[in-house]
Amino acid sequence: MSEQDLRQLRQVLRRAVRAAGLKNRELEHRLGIGSGNIYRMLDGTLDLRVRHLLELADLLEIPPSDLLELGCPDAVSRAKRRLGDVIGQASNLPAQPTAASLSLDQLNERIRNAVQEALQQQTRRSRR
Repeated sequence: MSEQDLRQLRQVLRRAVRAAGLKNRELEHRLGIGSGNIYRMLDGTLDLRVRHLLELADLLEIPPSDLLELGCPDAVSRAKRRLGDVIGQASNLPAQPTAASLSLDQLNERIRNAVQEALQQQTRRSRR
């Protein structure tokens, strides 16, 4: 991901934070970051984590993918494949439906499951 992508993502996140309509302390508590760190997260001095995106998406009642699609348009335009296509081709399981053939809810559920699985694997590795 380029610096330009990250700058654009932080810009979208700043707008999303304002749209959430919460006081900074409440938002920081919901995101699991310390008091005063919302500014650090939005200016790039504090690492943005997937759980922050997921929580912000939940607060706004939007799919997490919207944050990345709007926040990283250059990265989205560079993509040559969709996740459903990659997962179907990369496994020994029967081919899965393509992203285009899934409903938005089905696609969001698949992405959510993939992110949760990746986070669980990362947690297991960090405990070792």
